[in-house]
Amino acid sequence: MTLHIGVCWQEAHGRHASNVVDSPECHSIPHHPHSHDVIPPASKSQRGDSAAMLAGKSENSARSPVRTAAAGTHNLTSLAVFAFGAFCATLTVATAAEETIYAAPDSSLVMGLGYLRLKGNELVYSAAGNRISHLIWETDAPVLTTGFKAELVDNWTISASAAIGFSGDSHMEDYDWTEPWGFGRGDWSHRSIHSHTDLDRYINLDIAAGRDFVINDATAINLHGGFKYTDVKWTAFGGSFTYSVDGFRDTTFHLPDSERGISYEQQYPGVFLGVEATTKFGNWTLSALLRSGVSVDAGDVDNHWHRKVRFEEEFSTLLFVSVGAKAIYQVTDRVSLFLAGNLDRYFREKAEATEYDRSTSPPRVNVGNDFAGMDLYAFTLSSGFKFKF
Repeated sequence: MTLHIGVCWQEAHGRHASNVVDSPECHSIPHHPHSHDVIPPASKSQRGDSAAMLAGKSENSARSPVRTAAAGTHNLTSLAVFAFGAFCATLTVATAAEETIYAAPDSSLVMGLGYLRLKGNELVYSAAGNRISHLIWETDAPVLTTGFKAELVDNWTISASAAIGFSGDSHMEDYDWTEPWGFGRGDWSHRSIHSHTDLDRYINLDIAAGRDFVINDATAINLHGGFKYTDVKWTAFGGSFTYSVDGFRDTTFHLPDSERGISYEQQYPGVFLGVEATTKFGNWTLSALLRSGVSVDAGDVDNHWHRKVRFEEEFSTLLFVSVGAKAIYQVTDRVSLFLAGNLDRYFREKAEATEYDRSTSPPRVNVGNDFAGMDLYAFTLSSGFKFKF
């Protein structure tokens, strides 16, 4: 059995992402025109009415409610996905020759620390298909990684791993497009930049079952399947705002960092199939991992605290890919050092947006004419120890 310890660090970017807006002032794309929680005061006497202006802005929200939404079945579906993932894991098919594998069966535990970089995109599209809002959430943070693998009889294996991110340095930028200014990348009408953004949580878990297929005395390939779950949440505070009120980008103002503006969470439960190749030479072991799967019942939650509005979206299916590489150096029979890199990519999909107006009691629930999109990029680089037992 083996134990690993490592360190990871991640980087994230906010709505200022440079690849989003062709403007020297911003590197991201705006959020929903309606998503802005604050409307800049036009005069000193109006500054005390910022909250009211933000609430009033909701009347011009890009998301137009049209019908009552049905109650969600997210928890039930997630349970079904988990059960299906476990089922797939146990049914990973293998028909390899009955050779003796290059290494004796064992179990190992790994632990590491490292660097984590996250980038999540949140978008809103009008019924006509125009992008009317884009929020970009980015983070660079430390990460804790851990994993366990057991080699069972007849070359069957079971494994699990986890990555947990910490606060680090986060950033968010929110862009909106409104008529008559246009919908091109550089035509945003509203923008807010939030340098004070917190990573509330990042959790990445997976469990898999598979079987090793021996290629030669030094090399084996593991085919496997399993279940994966990723959850990331940010909260943006304060910010600097540029709005188009009486003219194009004619109004600017700031909110203090103590004021909570927007919270955003993405959840990705899914199932996958994968292959991992491992080869040994001397004290070194090198491995490469490729997984592809479908996230079922993925969703996001977007809270605008000033406007007392909450948006939720559920995505039927969403494709994802995971790739990884690891180098292990054996120090003793039971202790090794490792360096590993992993990349997860959840590809963008669209879903209908459901709005919850929390300014009323009970909250008014509507499904709008607009559609939301989301995607996620997560990269970890970690090092640590592997303990075999």
